[in-house]
Amino acid sequence: MLHSFRCYRAVTAACREPKVSVLVKQRVLHPHIPSRKTPVHKFYSSSGVTNFLREVQPTQAPFTMPPLPQGFHHVYTHIEYECMSPYYQHFGSARRTCLKMGKWSGRHVSCSPVCGKLTNFDPQNPSETNWPWLAAIYRLPVASKLGKLSVAKTMGANTELMEEESDMDGWQLVCSGALVNQRSVIVAAHCVTELGKLYPLDTAKIRVVLGKQYRSDLRVTKGLQRLRVSSITLHPNYDPLVLDSDVAILKLLDKARIGEHVLPICLPDAHDRVEDSRQRMVTGWSLLPDQKAGDAEKARVGRVILGDVVQCEQQYASYGVPISVSENMLCGQQGSGAEQSNICPADTGGILILPPVSTDSRLTPPHGQGSQEWKLLGLVSFGYDSLNCNPELYTVYTHVANFVSFIEENMT
Repeated sequence: MLHSFRCYRAVTAACREPKVSVLVKQRVLHPHIPSRKTPVHKFYSSSGVTNFLREVQPTQAPFTMPPLPQGFHHVYTHIEYECMSPYYQHFGSARRTCLKMGKWSGRHVSCSPVCGKLTNFDPQNPSETNWPWLAAIYRLPVASKLGKLSVAKTMGANTELMEEESDMDGWQLVCSGALVNQRSVIVAAHCVTELGKLYPLDTAKIRVVLGKQYRSDLRVTKGLQRLRVSSITLHPNYDPLVLDSDVAILKLLDKARIGEHVLPICLPDAHDRVEDSRQRMVTGWSLLPDQKAGDAEKARVGRVILGDVVQCEQQYASYGVPISVSENMLCGQQGSGAEQSNICPADTGGILILPPVSTDSRLTPPHGQGSQEWKLLGLVSFGYDSLNCNPELYTVYTHVANFVSFIEENMT
């Protein structure tokens, strides 16, 4: 009698279907109990005890099952999961089973956007790349001009109006930032503050544009997203005079729609040493349009070699601008062999990015493997106001790796 009661419970027990987001695709498989052999089976098989083995086979599910309320599944039902889009990565169990105690095996399933994925990069022609994490930062006009030391030329000079939508008339392109998740964009703090001030601008005075493939707003492309900002968080140690800790987080009012043209970039980690021999790349939207390129102009891009801090400080001093480079800064120059470069970093307020090992033919990844993700290494903080944009001049970047904890705490 007890045996029959246990069988009845196994048949009638059920599990409520786990809740998953619309980003998760699932496939329900009918109840089935696969035969699983343990080392004990092998022992009895070698002993020739075959009748006993037949007796201990798992009880198969009956051919007919009693109906269940909607949203419930019978014991031994399996659900297989995957992400709806290739631009999302799967977390949790790929397959879960309804167990007799009414619970599901495995771990909760979710899908989050992949970071640092770039499929259209051509090392021989980087200027044609569409950078899916590159954000154009717009703000209402600010009547200010800078002197010899240009704070990324983002505070009032060489601006361009957004003319595509009436509610964006009069907005000025001032900086470039990096999308790090669906609601967060990282920018240099000076881009979203008044010149020399310690407090952020009103969020109503800032707009973020993602999925931007061309500089001209007269050439609208599919996937362009114009987003409002709900909050601006400056690093507590930001110093507007020497531009130390020059980093801020823009929280978006609405989530960015992830797809081919809009993806976050990965944050750096402890393994991304600034001393290694990989060339970095700097990219951003020029504030002054290229008349030759016209409406076909894309984001500017160039290769950067990180340099010695002492040489960086000496170079600035020789130009009559003595500075101190803190541990929160990086110095980089494009160098005399800056082929394929069409960028003057300090004119863009752009971002410094670290390519995957696989894109640099000079390096061999350890054990044949290496990071396949693009990572955010720095933010253009300041540089020279140079008409000819001498590639030998150093540009100073905010060292993002020093602020990963601050970013992660404020982007959730």
